[in-house]
Amino acid sequence: MADTSAISLWEIIFGAIALKPQAYQGMEHLRNGNQVAVWIVFFAGLSEAIAQGIVLFINRVKPFRFIISIGIAAVLFVFGFFFWAGSTWLISKLIVRGSVDFVQLLRTLALSYSPRLFSVFIALPYFGVPISIVLSVWSFLAFLVGITATLKIGIWQAFWCGAIGWLMFQILENTVGRPVAAVGRWLKNTAAGVSLVTDLKELERLVEQGRR
Repeated sequence: MADTSAISLWEIIFGAIALKPQAYQGMEHLRNGNQVAVWIVFFAGLSEAIAQGIVLFINRVKPFRFIISIGIAAVLFVFGFFFWAGSTWLISKLIVRGSVDFVQLLRTLALSYSPRLFSVFIALPYFGVPISIVLSVWSFLAFLVGITATLKIGIWQAFWCGAIGWLMFQILENTVGRPVAAVGRWLKNTAAGVSLVTDLKELERLVEQGRR
């Protein structure tokens, strides 16, 4: 077995992107691994927020508020990650039927977000949606590789941990999580200085008005 204790941070990130189990094992030996995990998720969220910055541009958000809005979107992305990690952990305890370390699962899930560091390319015309789908699938595959490597479970157990955990997160987000989502929208609107229009048809209308 390779010596995972000597793997650098960049080797770990690129290893996760390449779907290598050794990357997740190396994460366990990384100094400040918990902080690194959070930063990976933050920059993945920042990349996605930059890609979605076109919404801020159409809403004519001022430059300084534009930057603040992107930063807040990245922070909210991290909070969403923690909720998903929690739901996945609860499901994994039922499926694995053993002691599942939450921090270990958190690091594994965070590292599986590495492919989403490329989310900035979602902004590309015509290719945005396909790229978004590819990155989501890629990230889920990275999670499967990671959880099988760190928890030593089968691929199907890992699949159901991730899938049911994500479904549980969606249910919670659309029920008890609605007040939290409302706070998130308020923060985004406050940072932008305007009531953000996010509906596709309304955005098209704003673009047409800008052309006139």
